[in-house]
Amino acid sequence: MRLPITDDEIIDRAVAIQAIAVREVRLLTCDTGQHTRGRAAGLKVTKVSAKDPGPEPDWEAEPVSGNGTRAKRRERQAAPEAEAQG
Repeated sequence: MRLPITDDEIIDRAVAIQAIAVREVRLLTCDTGQHTRGRAAGLKVTKVSAKDPGPEPDWEAEPVSGNGTRAKRRERQAAPEAEAQG
């Protein structure tokens, strides 16, 4: 059953997960009230900065491959497959 206060519902679910988790559950929030309620419920709570993170990503855009190790590995793995198909 949904709780009337959204913050209370999130904390209630985190406490329920904490009861069955193998390790500590940490609640991240930028809301002071949720931080206080979480601590009162016995959770480890980290209050993160509420600074503007910038614009939302364009989820409709084509995925852009990164330039990290994983992206380079995917490119190397895709090259032989592309040659075999073409």
